[in-house]
Amino acid sequence: MFKFYQTIMILILLSGFFASCDYIAAGSNLMAERYEFDVTQDSLIKKITAYNNMILQDSLFKISANSPYFYKGYVNDEKNNDIYWVLIPVPADYPTELLLLSVENKQSGERILVNNKPENKAEIRDRKIAIGNFKNRVLDNLGLRYKHTGNAMTKVY
Repeated sequence: MFKFYQTIMILILLSGFFASCDYIAAGSNLMAERYEFDVTQDSLIKKITAYNNMILQDSLFKISANSPYFYKGYVNDEKNNDIYWVLIPVPADYPTELLLLSVENKQSGERILVNNKPENKAEIRDRKIAIGNFKNRVLDNLGLRYKHTGNAMTKVY
């Protein structure tokens, strides 16, 4: 009987460990805002590349040696002088996920970090604005259906 309870406890501990790996993994981008698309990874990259007015060979979605688990790139909001830095996980699971990391204004150089925990009310406000602008200015204009799934920490900003 003791062996049975011991086995159950080990299974519970192991399942808790594996379920929490995303929260303790280095580079897991816990605070990045996540969006799911019902298209392939390649289709999403092609749409963003076209939105950026680039040809596919010049796409800035690359896998770096420092981050082999993501395609890193940006979405250029030419009209508002903003650059939205994003990641697309590799390998592509369905649905395709896109993570918003930060927004940089090309004129002022100001950068709003989305992939971090806000420290004060001003950072929360800036984060909300950046997320809203990304949705309204970029995602709604890509011509793709998407679902905003929040962040891995289930914090709403």
